[in-house]
Amino acid sequence: MTVESTEAHEDGTAASSSLPPPEMTAQPSSTQNLSDEQIASAIVSRLSRDDKLAMRDGDQAFWPGVRDMMKNGSQSGPWAAGTLPEHHLPGVHYTEGSRGIVLKGATTFPTVIARAATFDPELEERIGAIIGYEMRAFGGTLFGGVPLNLMRHPAWGRAQESYGEDSFLIGAMGSALVRGVQQHGMACIKNFALASMEHSKLSLNVTVGQRALYEVYLPHFRKAVEAGAAAVMTSYSSINGELCGHNKELLTQLLKTDWGFKGFVLSDFLFGIRNAREAALAGMDLEMPFQLHFHQHLSELIDDGEISEAALDDTCYRLILQQLRVLRKGRYEKTRVGCAEFRSVAQEAAEKSTVLLKNEGGFLPLKDIQSIGVIGRLASVANTGDKGTSDTQPTHITTPLAGLRSYYKHKIDIWQDRGQNINRALQIAKRADAVVLVVGNDHSREGEWVSADLAARFHEVLPQPRNREEAKIASQFLRAFGGGGSAGKPQESGGAEDGYGSGDRQSLRLPPHDVELIKQVCAANSNCVVVVMGGGTILMNEWQDKPAAILLHWYPGMEGGTALARILSGEVSPSGKLPFVIPRRESDLPDFDRNARKVIYDLWHGYRKLDKDDVTPAYPFGFGLSYSQFHYSEFVVTPPDELLTGSIDVQFSIANIGQVEAEEVSQVYIAPKGSAVERAKQELKGFQRLRIPAGESRQVTVSIPIEELAIFDSERNQMVVERIVYEVVVGSSSQDPNSLRLELDLFGELNETTEEPA
Repeated sequence: MTVESTEAHEDGTAASSSLPPPEMTAQPSSTQNLSDEQIASAIVSRLSRDDKLAMRDGDQAFWPGVRDMMKNGSQSGPWAAGTLPEHHLPGVHYTEGSRGIVLKGATTFPTVIARAATFDPELEERIGAIIGYEMRAFGGTLFGGVPLNLMRHPAWGRAQESYGEDSFLIGAMGSALVRGVQQHGMACIKNFALASMEHSKLSLNVTVGQRALYEVYLPHFRKAVEAGAAAVMTSYSSINGELCGHNKELLTQLLKTDWGFKGFVLSDFLFGIRNAREAALAGMDLEMPFQLHFHQHLSELIDDGEISEAALDDTCYRLILQQLRVLRKGRYEKTRVGCAEFRSVAQEAAEKSTVLLKNEGGFLPLKDIQSIGVIGRLASVANTGDKGTSDTQPTHITTPLAGLRSYYKHKIDIWQDRGQNINRALQIAKRADAVVLVVGNDHSREGEWVSADLAARFHEVLPQPRNREEAKIASQFLRAFGGGGSAGKPQESGGAEDGYGSGDRQSLRLPPHDVELIKQVCAANSNCVVVVMGGGTILMNEWQDKPAAILLHWYPGMEGGTALARILSGEVSPSGKLPFVIPRRESDLPDFDRNARKVIYDLWHGYRKLDKDDVTPAYPFGFGLSYSQFHYSEFVVTPPDELLTGSIDVQFSIANIGQVEAEEVSQVYIAPKGSAVERAKQELKGFQRLRIPAGESRQVTVSIPIEELAIFDSERNQMVVERIVYEVVVGSSSQDPNSLRLELDLFGELNETTEEPA
């Protein structure tokens, strides 16, 4: 399935804060032979200063915008900025939705962490293309749902909006989503950088060293920039004492100069910047979503000479250039939004993301049964993830129960119980030939979080109401977010009584009731598969020995129930792989205090930390079983022809030695030997997903650019590749006992410690 850019007009709904975006009209004949860069420069030269200043923030005044945000959230339409119809500039029309466009009827895909488990960039690019198409059909032009922050600790409430704990995987999947979205509109990657805590995000200061920053937390952002992202959104947090939205070293030196980023930088919403001068000097181009700091102070700062006219022109040039590059006239029909073709891709993603963690005695797929007991509250409720800014509005959601009933209709009996009364659930468990027990988390236990004292905390930067209506809105805002939280519509909070939403998790374990339900149901019927839903790591050691099988089903999107039925029945073999490690104990992970205001990020988290500490996980990174078996052989590693710019070619054969066609994700890890500094014992540096019929084999080549082996040298202030031996490891997970291993001496003698720039 492909979604191609086509010609015609926009057929979108009105933006929440403006009219539908004007079309990018044909350029006059005098510009037909000019490049986009030349046209952008010409347009900037014709703009007045007022026009240029109007491009620097959202189109809507602050208090009317706050009213709309409090009433409708992100779900009513795109947020507009910099629209200049008189100059034929459509502006930026920002839409949310990491699991799909948040507007009514759009396709809802599995959450980002689930899609990471597919290890399938090609699929992710198709998803991006659908999201881009649907965004344009709704009148949006900028998609703010490419989340690239690394899951340092799985208690993070928005881990579900992450591609996991590994920078290489994040970079591959995030870049794919960017490429897909950019087929139709502008992709915005976020949050730059180090956003991986929810409760304290507005006041968090992250202390991080250069090695951790350049080796762990930034490489995936650079790859997404190189993939063509039009925009970068900053983080609320501070890095080494400097707010990201005010951080010149991050935004101007690193992003725009070192990386050559040609797009524009926008702030996170409302309070992503705190000072107009500092933000503008740092390289912030666009304040979103309303008129606040830039609107009040930028003109005066230019008059006083603190901000140059050239800097203002550069921002406008960046904004216009991205519009010219991707916002040509095109026909995007709303009748295609949420269509069967798009929903089939959502189902494919749900199938490929499901991870089989346990399958004792080949219990799955289900066979020779006449009845299924479906137990658990989450079996019959729509559970697609957080209810914050990423919440979607699909036309329907197929729950696990609905999927099973539809698939097995008129074939076998299906009995259901919500599991709240365990004794009643046991009656069904004892009668059924097999039990599907659905447990896990929902939006009440993890997700986005907004502090109840938001208004009080930022009271000094709030603009004065201009009239009685705005004064009324300001009063409502202060009542809702002045510390008491007495107004608005708070979500179920899961214990976060001091804010709206659920935020960071307080425990990585299942709710106690779920654990007891698993133990008693499995005791009553050993033919039980536990289906776990959620957006991140869930510790399983206290119950994982009880069921015959365990499936990690995530927040699987609108077609998750259909996907689950096809997997349980054997029509599809599970092929998802863990994008994080599941430890035996929470103490095996870094410390996590969701209310911390200061935190240190180092090189060690996830599987990197467990490997360093020689700790055996419950389930390793990259792990996932299949209904088939695979055998790796014919392993060859070829060094690069060019040591500075070449690639390592890793070749091997993989055979499906089982009885069914299945897909396998082959993974390549690099393990440095004899490094002069402390490094991860191994890191993912390549992977390939393949569908292989039973009894057949495939030859695979994975090319690893030499710069993937680089580390940061603080003395030389650059990334370098050590002249040492590297072990290349190929297998089905990071701890595959049957993995293939070869040593590769890239640069000669083992005792040499000199290095080459990456």
